[in-house]
Amino acid sequence: MSLKYALLGLLAESPQYGYEIKQKFEGALGNVWSVSYGQLYPTLRRLSELEWVTKKTAPGKKAAEKNIYSITPKGKKKLDEWLLKPLRSSYKVKDEFTLKFLFFNKLPKNLVLEYLRGQQRKTVLQKESFQQTLQSIRDGLDFYLQEIIRKGIIHLEAENQWLEEVASALESQKSS
Repeated sequence: MSLKYALLGLLAESPQYGYEIKQKFEGALGNVWSVSYGQLYPTLRRLSELEWVTKKTAPGKKAAEKNIYSITPKGKKKLDEWLLKPLRSSYKVKDEFTLKFLFFNKLPKNLVLEYLRGQQRKTVLQKESFQQTLQSIRDGLDFYLQEIIRKGIIHLEAENQWLEEVASALESQKSS
């Protein structure tokens, strides 16, 4: 995923300053992707160099000035091109749990089962959190953001089902 396009997407909604961009980014994508200020500002600077965004300085509420970023027509064109560009691959499983799972054969089965059951509990809690978020702020959410949260719920349900199947299969194996 490319941070520059996520930032262009947020700036396409309205001009914003750095802190505001980070808050909206974390609010919309925090469960999928997080961003640090160390990533945010260099990327905004690069977008400015590419003339995809402009930066205007405005007085802040306190002594510090704020830089307000806006998407340019060139940036909007690049965002549109990226949005319509076909994906190379639509499915990748690239997370720490999947990497750990690959090496679970190095552990005793009882420890793997304990870990899998703990992962199931976390998955259920995260799914419940997504459901509560969706129910509590549904009216205030953009349609597409609602659907991303719903996609997360569906993925977590599938993950939980898979974890149950793996744990059950391990439990039914003879001791190893």
